[in-house]
Amino acid sequence: MKLFKQIAAFVVFMVLAFATSYLITGHPGLGEALLIYTAAGGVATPFSWNMTYLPEIISFTAATQLTSLRIETQEDGVLHDWVTASLNAMANYRKVGTVTANTYYFRIGDGELRPKNVTISGITAAAGAVPFYVQSSNKGTVPFKSSNAQILALNPTRFTKFTALFIPTLATGTDYAQITYDDGHSQRWEMEDLRNESSLYQQVEGIIIDNLHGTIKDVIVRTAAATPAYILAVFVPGTSQVAQ
Repeated sequence: MKLFKQIAAFVVFMVLAFATSYLITGHPGLGEALLIYTAAGGVATPFSWNMTYLPEIISFTAATQLTSLRIETQEDGVLHDWVTASLNAMANYRKVGTVTANTYYFRIGDGELRPKNVTISGITAAAGAVPFYVQSSNKGTVPFKSSNAQILALNPTRFTKFTALFIPTLATGTDYAQITYDDGHSQRWEMEDLRNESSLYQQVEGIIIDNLHGTIKDVIVRTAAATPAYILAVFVPGTSQVAQ
């Protein structure tokens, strides 16, 4: 009887282990992440789903970039309203390790935020299913919020209170960012400087001004032509403001 109970317990353990490994799907390049939703795909095809929490990270794999992706909560309003250009610009920020082709990784909180009434929606651009994954490494306190800005030609533009500033079309030779730090140090950064600096904290280089640690007082960006910029910042719940 004792042997029978041991065998039965082992069988139950193996069934539970198999079920867990099935539910927690390993996402390429992200370690273990939960497959939360799969969009059917198609040209100009909308999709939407709801969640009861906001994860730290959301990612997806799509052979053709999405037309749009929107993340909003009942409590905080719209946190992210990405289109193709902003999705490409802000993807894989601080992603260390190999990034699988056509995989896009976004940090949307400093951890998992519960409870939240979350709606995630978007539009696919081409045929083919698009799987979405979520993961969190700790409990969170605040979400991140993204926004867009337009840097006008020959018009120095100031940025403050951000986590990361993405300027994917910053031109070499003519454009630059003058960064002033909290300790009073100020330095001019050109496109190649920013790209090289990004290799210190993420696998895929980008033209990014990283302020995750909040050491930047302000940034003045000057461009020869009109240039789009994309901003990621900590969102202060209950307000319309962002903070460092």
